[in-house]
Amino acid sequence: MPGFQGPRLKDVAEKANVSLSAASRILRGERQRFGAETCDRVLDAARQLGWRRNLLVNGMQTGRTRTIGVMIPPFDSFWVDVLAGIHIVLASADYLPITVWVGDCQEMPHFEKDEDEGFKQISRLLDRRVDGLILWPSFAVAYYDHFRELLERKVPVAVIDHEYSEDQIADSIETDEAASARAVAEHLVNLGHRDIACLSSREAAWQAWAVRRRECFEQAVEELGGGKVRSWRLNAWGTDGLEIAREILSQNPRPTAVFAVTDHEARYLYETAIEMGLEIPQDISVVGFADLDFAATMRPALTTMRQRPREIGRRAAQLILDRLDGDMAESPPTTIRVGADLIVRKSTARPPK
Repeated sequence: MPGFQGPRLKDVAEKANVSLSAASRILRGERQRFGAETCDRVLDAARQLGWRRNLLVNGMQTGRTRTIGVMIPPFDSFWVDVLAGIHIVLASADYLPITVWVGDCQEMPHFEKDEDEGFKQISRLLDRRVDGLILWPSFAVAYYDHFRELLERKVPVAVIDHEYSEDQIADSIETDEAASARAVAEHLVNLGHRDIACLSSREAAWQAWAVRRRECFEQAVEELGGGKVRSWRLNAWGTDGLEIAREILSQNPRPTAVFAVTDHEARYLYETAIEMGLEIPQDISVVGFADLDFAATMRPALTTMRQRPREIGRRAAQLILDRLDGDMAESPPTTIRVGADLIVRKSTARPPK
């Protein structure tokens, strides 16, 4: 209705027979100074009147919007679970995530395909005065290169799966690549494999996780006596997965096992093995990484490292909240490494005789 004005804080205070200041504090959650009966009276009055907090006014008073910009696409089940972990923590703290990304998620979103759109998305969040940012890797690189002024504005930033190699300017949460890669290497070497390949992603600037995963795997295999790993990576746009898989499986001698840095790359190997008349694991063993929602239903079921995306999301969100309100407000940026678990299924076996 034109001119309709909802119940005001003053109305709640009058109905509960408390001061305006007391009603404001109780409704903001500051209830330690007030008795239980007083708090219940204020909360009952607010419910009966249908009073709702005006977050716009609250933001003007406190300088906080209680919103967090989350620049992560729901690209696959890993990132969907990361988003779930973020949402759970922020919702429990009464913060609202505003989630944006570049692209339509039908293919891996490439920030560098449309930098203008990427910068626009970052700016949209900053213009809305979000209290913090949680970024997926490509946005983390863009942030480092173009938004360093956020340091001066003290906007806390947490990046997922991207550790800055030089000047760390934001908190980072990532999978423990060294421990995970070693677990894969131990599994294959203990099975008897000595001719091992690695199929990496395209290793773009924002895929530092893929570089670390591959390098840690190569080092671990060599340290464990498994010989020198032969490694391949996708092209700059990640469009030649099948061609690279054919190249790997056509080698003479052919590797007896291949480690794919994600389950997505492992699918290329599966498709190519069928095309070439090879059987997994009788002719070649395959290990993936992530345990995406399709891994267990692949034929044969894929041996893979199971990441902990919900924990990663939860810890990213908690880092932001700690920066805003907790003991870490003035601490230097930190890196948190989250473990992963080797899930052994039917795609690995001893090498063919």
